[in-house]
Amino acid sequence: MRSKPATWLLHIALTTIVVGACVTHFAGEQGEIHLRADKAQTVPAHDRQLSIFLWSFEATESDYISELRLLDRSRQPVKVEDGIVRMNRPLRYHHYRFCQSDYDSDLQGVVLAYNYDPWGIGITYTGYALLLAGMIAFFFQKNSRFRVLLNQSVFRQRSRLYAVCGAALILVLAIVMTRVVTPKPPLQPVLQTPLLGIHVSVIMLAYTLFAVIAILSIVGLCSKRLSTFNFQLSSILLYPALFCLTAGIFIGAVWANMSWGRYWGWDPKETWALITMLVYALLLHYPWWTKLLKIRRHKELVYHVMSIVAFLFVLFTYFGVSYLLGGLHSYA
Repeated sequence: MRSKPATWLLHIALTTIVVGACVTHFAGEQGEIHLRADKAQTVPAHDRQLSIFLWSFEATESDYISELRLLDRSRQPVKVEDGIVRMNRPLRYHHYRFCQSDYDSDLQGVVLAYNYDPWGIGITYTGYALLLAGMIAFFFQKNSRFRVLLNQSVFRQRSRLYAVCGAALILVLAIVMTRVVTPKPPLQPVLQTPLLGIHVSVIMLAYTLFAVIAILSIVGLCSKRLSTFNFQLSSILLYPALFCLTAGIFIGAVWANMSWGRYWGWDPKETWALITMLVYALLLHYPWWTKLLKIRRHKELVYHVMSIVAFLFVLFTYFGVSYLLGGLHSYA
């Protein structure tokens, strides 16, 4: 563990995230409540008797705004607290959070998503922080496989000009893809957040790198002379690509938690992004499982084929989910 602290930190972070998700599932509570302007509603509560009254609701092109009054009848005297729920800005009361979900056509009623999760979110966000720290530290870890590949003679023999040109091309492609897939104004209220640009940009950078890896593998299969070099180069690119995809997924989870009151809802796009991440994580651990399966010959060939197959998951996540499965990300 001392020799590879960043690697261990990544695994500890992922374990923490899974533990947080389990705590949320078993100890938390999620649901929706429909409010009308003329009637208070009781919220299913663990340790409190909460009632909510809708004072007013306003729907604009940029926001949904609900003015509420909360009555905590478990307190004597009854505690009264006024608050506002806006899109991407939940109302918090102790361990409860209320998020804007929908509204009635006559603008006299709203649907709020409520969430009770006193421990799970904190554990999960701790995992996110550890994951970010681990991904950054990994690139500075001297004995990581990334640094070993980067220092290998076959790669160092190539001109640094190729690396600079390649990085510039990848960045340009990622910017172009980001501009293409980013929804055009006027944006839905849920999309009007700085996290939109960060989330989309990081995901598109990952997809661009995955595309480059797939192209390198295709060329490696067609040319024995370039097979080894392309294998090493794609193995190097796989680390930032997978880290960007992972970061993009968890940025989206934070955004979802702000907008809908839960950071994971098994939406088709979320699910297939997670599947894609796991497929590339399997490819990242290629040296480990090839050794486990005692694959000694044609290792580079197997890697090239796997990276091409893995990119099919990217294509389905990017195109197939939007056109075939729909979901909350149908605008993407």
